[in-house]
Amino acid sequence: MSNKINNPFAFIKLSQATTVCFDKENALCDGELIIKQLVILDEKNNESEISQIISNVLNAVDERNPLWNALKKQYDFAQSAEVKKVHSFDYETRSMGATFKSGKTYIIGLIDNISIKNKESILKRCEEFIKQGQDVYVLAQSFVENLNDLEAVALIITKEHVRETMKSAIEWLNERHINVKVVSRDSLLKASNIAYDAGVKNVNRQVSFENVVIGEIEGNVDKYVVFADACREEKDAIIEALENKGEKVIYINEDFDDFSKSLKESNRINNNLHRAGLFLITKAILAVFLTVMLLIGYNTKAFDNPFGLYRYFVMDALIDAVVVILLMIDKGHNEVKGKFLFNILKISLPGAFMMFIATLTIFILYTMQRNDTVSFGIYDVNTAIAMSMIAFATLSVPILYKICHPLNRYRRVMVITIAFIAIICLVTSAIISYTSHKADPLFGVPFMEMNGPTYLITTIIVIVLIGLYSALYQIFGKGEQYED
Repeated sequence: MSNKINNPFAFIKLSQATTVCFDKENALCDGELIIKQLVILDEKNNESEISQIISNVLNAVDERNPLWNALKKQYDFAQSAEVKKVHSFDYETRSMGATFKSGKTYIIGLIDNISIKNKESILKRCEEFIKQGQDVYVLAQSFVENLNDLEAVALIITKEHVRETMKSAIEWLNERHINVKVVSRDSLLKASNIAYDAGVKNVNRQVSFENVVIGEIEGNVDKYVVFADACREEKDAIIEALENKGEKVIYINEDFDDFSKSLKESNRINNNLHRAGLFLITKAILAVFLTVMLLIGYNTKAFDNPFGLYRYFVMDALIDAVVVILLMIDKGHNEVKGKFLFNILKISLPGAFMMFIATLTIFILYTMQRNDTVSFGIYDVNTAIAMSMIAFATLSVPILYKICHPLNRYRRVMVITIAFIAIICLVTSAIISYTSHKADPLFGVPFMEMNGPTYLITTIIVIVLIGLYSALYQIFGKGEQYED
């Protein structure tokens, strides 16, 4: 059957789901009622008198239930009439009341379940409220204790309260184009209106099991959004029919807090995967660019063998591993807007292009010096390789800085940590190179080939390219947003 959200791996299922189906009664609504309007039918009474009568009934019954709770929030006055008999809340008729020593009996109950005079004409006045998915309760009175001869005094218009967490959850699902469906045991009008209030789209695509059976809609069950008048067996059959159509369904019928947590966890995973993907794919694109450049340069004899650059990827692997670990344990729940893969490519390209241009520039300068066109102190291919590796390690930091925006305390510390690791790697390699007069055995950066002019040129190239990267990021990265 369906993947219930109380599964400890629900957030993984959520990231794979194509359809999320909400039970209106147990998931969308929290059991509370909202008093929308008081309609006075008996002109002999004003609103203050009606309010006092309602309060007297509530004080007499004093029994907690959704109707009592909603009315008590609005009508909480001191008792003004002495109680003779209490009519406790009847869950079948959804009514309650009291008989007072004055001889009057007042009943508050769902209008469909209360016997009142002129019921047909009063129901006509309720049609507009019912069309809006609201429940109509009636305050009725009698001068005897006979509850079958009541006279309507006022209408109390109520509506079920939609959980705020479910509104934000449905908005989140809509943004990701995950199908949202609602099943309910209530009428079509009520179910579709509540679904609309919750933010469900296309609620006009609806069906009621009052008029059809599940077998009649199994073939096109995926076309409907709201399923009304559905019993437990029909709800289960809807989920099964959706799964038979190839949908990956999560059915939310309880544990709404877990669902909210799952959304946050899914946000966190998507966010962290996105940032890690940006960083790693930047390096992957760079590797493709470098491979093409080196193959062309080597085959055309434009460069001496520059393939020593592969040694950079040892250092890069260490830095990348730390970056990915730190990104994946980030607890931030901000989410990425836009298309995942498209955003990864458009944000990765500027960083990869910047690092590629650094290497290309350095090797062009080296080739020019080898051909005695200019003199920049780049006397050996190992010098060009060392300059490129220093540029790579340095430029990785501003790339990570951009990817980690918006910065929180954790991500700010992470960027500083990665910068520190890159510096330590370079400094350690430099110390070994200058003391042993050969490249260090781990990273293989040939610092002993570097001199003052090459350090200066590398610094200039890095500064210029950071400025270029910022400009490219503004162009390609426009619209890339993380929402906290």
